[in-house]
Amino acid sequence: MNEDLRGCIGEIFATKPMYKSVLQNAYNAGFKDPRFYPISKEELPKIKIDISLLTHPRKINHYNEIELGKHGIILKKGYYQALFLPQVAPEQNWNLQQTLEHLSMKAGLPPDGYKEGAEFEVFEAEVFHEE
Repeated sequence: MNEDLRGCIGEIFATKPMYKSVLQNAYNAGFKDPRFYPISKEELPKIKIDISLLTHPRKINHYNEIELGKHGIILKKGYYQALFLPQVAPEQNWNLQQTLEHLSMKAGLPPDGYKEGAEFEVFEAEVFHEE
């Protein structure tokens, strides 16, 4: 819908058959994502869905190993955690530092929270776009 994000909910690891996950996550993204108002009946005909199928995350030793546009990123620090899909940084035109600052803030940390004591995992995604 005008390329505006209206919801984004998913799971890192498969817990049920893919078709059930797609149905549940599409519904939850449209109606249960607390960052957005639920989509309206009037919006439904304009909504386009993207589905990202993720590889298993793998731990990296340093955030400099992250390849923007290729890797999705999981940041973990204590009880804080956040994830960006691989397409987030290129869509926002962010460099690595900007990406990690925004990811830190998404996790509830200060912008430089990624610099010390954080752990990182990366994954890749195959993205299916609705035409």
